[in-house]
Amino acid sequence: MPYLTCPSCTLPTYVVSEGLCPACGTRLKARRAGAGPLPGRFGSGDAVRAELAMVCRELDMDTALVAEVTGGREVVRWAAGEGEYASVSAPMDETICQRLLDGRIGALVPDTAAEPSLRTIERVRDGSIAAYIGVPFTTADARLYVLCCLAREARPDLGEADVRFLRGLAESIRSLLEPAAPLTWV
Repeated sequence: MPYLTCPSCTLPTYVVSEGLCPACGTRLKARRAGAGPLPGRFGSGDAVRAELAMVCRELDMDTALVAEVTGGREVVRWAAGEGEYASVSAPMDETICQRLLDGRIGALVPDTAAEPSLRTIERVRDGSIAAYIGVPFTTADARLYVLCCLAREARPDLGEADVRFLRGLAESIRSLLEPAAPLTWV
């Protein structure tokens, strides 16, 4: 997909040939070339954090994060919103994401307290996570990630449209984590 990262605000934006950044209005123009990575790619993670901040706003969730599943652990690579999640690492069997990956829960849990398979998760028991929405994705180099959003209050208003939105955002984030697309700034 032709995503460019805005050089002014680092928002990843879909641009076929040219257009304006929807966040700051910077003119964006792309051309086909084999030159190196796009500005703002993977390195600092600013573009990923911008995506996560946007999903917090759009879904009215307290926290959004991207966690990598590696070595039997869930390792938070990027986080936005409230809570101390940046650089958190936990054994997979102690995570909500493990239950998502093994099919014990679906992508959407509007009330975690009502979900029996989550009762052993400490942050569910203590009320820190009352709603969850998450989607897994894999990058071209076979790394497994989970993009998820958390809320401190139950969210019965969340639905399948929100899951579809999160899946689309996971595709956008995947493009940030993979090798540069053949587009460069003109």
